[in-house]
Amino acid sequence: MPHLRIEYSANVTDRFDPQRLVDAACEILVASGVFSPPDSIKVRLIPVEHFRTGSGADQGFIHAGLALLSGRDTETKRALTGALVESITLLVQPGPRPVQITAEARDMDRSTYSKNLAPAS
Repeated sequence: MPHLRIEYSANVTDRFDPQRLVDAACEILVASGVFSPPDSIKVRLIPVEHFRTGSGADQGFIHAGLALLSGRDTETKRALTGALVESITLLVQPGPRPVQITAEARDMDRSTYSKNLAPAS
């Protein structure tokens, strides 16, 4: 906990460095001080090959979906999503099409969330 899934349209693949984006997003969550221990943070970067934006305009997107255990207040969620959008925006290089950069925070039900840590060998 938390789980951050960052999806991006295939037409923006050349506009950012994937590892740098993952690292920057994770650093935002660690620096927030909201999550303890920091190693509980999981970040995934997922390309989306088949997509469409609205009218079919030549646009791309990067969307960060942050899943949190329930109980966080709106201001905390707003601060996290705002920081993610700002950080990701700085990493996107200029290119031939607009890129929509968005983030959302949603609750995972604490009463049904399960977790176990398998030990290393």
